[in-house]
Amino acid sequence: MAAEAPGTGDRLSFALVIPTHQRADLVAQAVDSALRQTRPFDQVIVVADGVDDPAVTALAGGPVELTAIAKSGVAAARNAGLALSRTDWVCFLDDDDLLHPEYLARLEGEIRKAPEIGAMNAEYWSFAAAAGPEDEFSASTLEECLTAIATAVPVKDLSYLRIEGRSFDRLLERLRGSMSTAAVRRDLLVRAGGFPDGMITAQDWVMYVNVARLTEWRVLRERLAFFRDHPRTATRTNSPLKGLTALSAIRSFWQPSDLPTPAHRPLDAYRGYYRHVLNWTLRSCWSARDMRAYREALRIARDILPHRTDRLRAAAPHWLRGRASALRQRGAPS
Repeated sequence: MAAEAPGTGDRLSFALVIPTHQRADLVAQAVDSALRQTRPFDQVIVVADGVDDPAVTALAGGPVELTAIAKSGVAAARNAGLALSRTDWVCFLDDDDLLHPEYLARLEGEIRKAPEIGAMNAEYWSFAAAAGPEDEFSASTLEECLTAIATAVPVKDLSYLRIEGRSFDRLLERLRGSMSTAAVRRDLLVRAGGFPDGMITAQDWVMYVNVARLTEWRVLRERLAFFRDHPRTATRTNSPLKGLTALSAIRSFWQPSDLPTPAHRPLDAYRGYYRHVLNWTLRSCWSARDMRAYREALRIARDILPHRTDRLRAAAPHWLRGRASALRQRGAPS
């Protein structure tokens, strides 16, 4: 587990890494929220994923460290930011999200109270220009967010972030973190391998799992960030490749690692969520009429769902699974 937090004397230093791709308008707002911290970041690093990204021009000459890489994906951009950091801690913010002005002050205060902390998240608000059923208020800017939370009622259940004491076990099941409030001791993040390059999804999940091999994840139970819901949000889009990548990530968690392997439940205990991921992947493959990816998904699934009945249940049509579930609830054989 993590040793006492490093630093020079009593001072801790913090970098913020913001990866961005084709969102110059939004990343400018993200940067503004970073620069408005009551406890300033020691570094604010913006990494444009693409040398011709419009953020390069939009942020040129500003008070941030700006770099651009050849288009390689968000994991490579985050790793580039990590490589540029010179601080004890590294924090992350997605280019479409915003930080509360008190985020870093509260984070540092928590770390000073418990210097054994190695990784942190904070709770967050969800907003949109026109709030939908899963959003907590309507807003478009940080000022509007700050005004809204004076009267907003929390809607999202964020208890999924509270995994301290069994972080590795809970993360094997599913991602239980929020990248736009993630903060990790730099030495631990480097030792964990940063973010896996070449994955189009689940890069953050892999990072969370590998960090959990070295330290517990703690959550600050204050809503100190604003997650923007909008049509360009990456989580709104599904594809066979995303599904295959998620399944491959899960499989990698169960393979030998040079990092420690904390206590956890047996593979069979996670079958419910792994079935969900397989079903989501197979539906994406079916919608895309990609039978090659469909067969590959079932092949990967043999390693994480060794019981054939689990794979059959995941592959069953939605209406059939619903009927089987209803029969089981009535006690009838399915």
